Amino acid sequence: MKELQDKEQILIAYYAQYFKGATLEDIKKLDKRLSDAVGEDRYNKAMKELEDEGLVFGIEKAEARKKEDGVDSPMATNEGMLYVNNALNLQSESVEDHQLDYLENNLKTSGLEFTLKPVEEYVMEVIQEQADKKPNENSP
Repeated sequence: MKELQDKEQILIAYYAQYFKGATLEDIKKLDKRLSDAVGEDRYNKAMKELEDEGLVFGIEKAEARKKEDGVDSPMATNEGMLYVNNALNLQSESVEDHQLDYLENNLKTSGLEFTLKPVEEYVMEVIQEQADKKPNENSP
């Protein structure tokens, strides 16, 4: 098993949230939830790395984008989304409605291991919520 880095795990949480759909309020709640559960210092260090690498916007920038455009924007940037797709061998051109199914399947078979249990719990909650919303559809 290969352990995922803190920043990768947190990015996967924001990736999952993107496909779930999220308002700025939802993004703020997840930011607080992860900060509290992971530990503020550890979480902030990972978020700073992600911001510095252009993989997430950060709360301040997400809030600014909402004020400027009046539109909720995801925490993960396009580069962040591609990073997860590449790291987990997910097909970026796959149907968006099934992206969380692909994420779940890959996490189960990849040998990658979460070390931040609160992040893993959130990702699995999002995947389960999607499955509950469309239980009769064929998953890939």
